[in-house]
Amino acid sequence: MKKFLISSMMTIIGLASYAQDLSSDGMMNDEPNRLDFNVGLATSHLWRGLIISPSATATADIHYALDKKQNFTIGVWGGNGLDGKYKEVDYYIQYKHKGLTIGLWDLFNSTNVAKPQVFNYGKNTTTHLIDLRTSYRFPEAFPLRVEADVILYGNDRELQADLTKKSRYSTYVELSYPMISNNQIVLDAYVGAGFSLNGKSNLYSQDPTKNFNVVNAGIKATKNVTVLNHKLPVFAGLMFNPAEKHTRLQVGVSLF
Repeated sequence: MKKFLISSMMTIIGLASYAQDLSSDGMMNDEPNRLDFNVGLATSHLWRGLIISPSATATADIHYALDKKQNFTIGVWGGNGLDGKYKEVDYYIQYKHKGLTIGLWDLFNSTNVAKPQVFNYGKNTTTHLIDLRTSYRFPEAFPLRVEADVILYGNDRELQADLTKKSRYSTYVELSYPMISNNQIVLDAYVGAGFSLNGKSNLYSQDPTKNFNVVNAGIKATKNVTVLNHKLPVFAGLMFNPAEKHTRLQVGVSLF
């Protein structure tokens, strides 16, 4: 685990240095740096009402803008539990313009997988999830955010009576709204539901007989904390999953 963290940090530092060299050589002085990365820490990793990692988790996002306006981005997102159990590496391509975001993600969570195969995309054997993500935030006069995501392919299959498996196309829809928003703090409230387009169950609930479930609800507060003259975005959130009847308090920080 230590070797992995050290090698990952060396890779990130090397990429950042490379981007800085390009800028200093005058190759990119007429536009913002296209290569960037972010690192964060959280007490757990929660995703769409699911507890992906119950222990403290470090995350990193390395991304590169394909155009000068930085609307199109490709990137790699990774998460590692500090206890060494949770491991995930995702690849994505994403488009952002004003309030609209559309992304295609390849999710590869190798936690509890005996022999993870990163290049295995077999219909019945892959552990990948191909996730289409869309969201839109309305203008400031009514800043409601609407999210709709669909699992297009991968380890999201339902066993049939003839012992074959078919894709469920599990879908997640979420509404969120900033109840408080000022110069000091932002408090968002949200609610999300999971259902499948082609099955009796969905990825976000353990109930094999119920298609539609409210799986994610809660609040999330975000503010900047000044440490040694640097502002660090920190958050604290309370998540409740009505379908699975579990809840978590999560605290995290974006280091840079």
